[in-house]
Amino acid sequence: MRSKREQRSPLESSAYREMQVLSEIENDPEITQRELSNRLGVALGLTNVIIRTLVQKGFVRANKAGWKRWLYALTPEGFSHKIQLTAAYVGRFLDHYRRVRQMLREELLPLAPHEESRVAIYGTGEFAELVYLGLKEVGLNEMEIFDSASTANQRFMGMTVREITSLRIDDYDRVFLANLNGVPECLTETLKDEDSQDKVVGF
Repeated sequence: MRSKREQRSPLESSAYREMQVLSEIENDPEITQRELSNRLGVALGLTNVIIRTLVQKGFVRANKAGWKRWLYALTPEGFSHKIQLTAAYVGRFLDHYRRVRQMLREELLPLAPHEESRVAIYGTGEFAELVYLGLKEVGLNEMEIFDSASTANQRFMGMTVREITSLRIDDYDRVFLANLNGVPECLTETLKDEDSQDKVVGF
């Protein structure tokens, strides 16, 4: 079963993980697979598979430096591959942003948003960042951020993150579900009301 972080973003594909591994190895050739696993937020076994695949493709060179110690280095082909993956990732990110921006405009058009319009965003991942940037672009500044199991003093885009259980849909003109894990359980009962449903935007 995949971890929550592995499910978090549609941008986190196998190519994205390859890009991350190549970047980490370039920055720290002495990095261990366990350290890579922690930084990527994936299982150690999956990290091992990614590295072995990169070695087999000729993108990474692995040299044994001790009984259980390996040193990794990008080959020239690996460096070129990282650049290609980075360019493709940025392109996909921008494509997602354009689609989110268009969707936000369509949702907010009936509201004729103004300085006093209030919206809430549920989520603190990459997708929530796209939603936040899109809302800023259409002129909305009154935004509040919510997430599940938020910690004290947690911040997102400079704002305090509130616990999702404290969200009251009636307090906002629109509530954007940008968590990508579906409707939080604490809102399920509230969303049985049609007026509340009209205020909630899912993606």
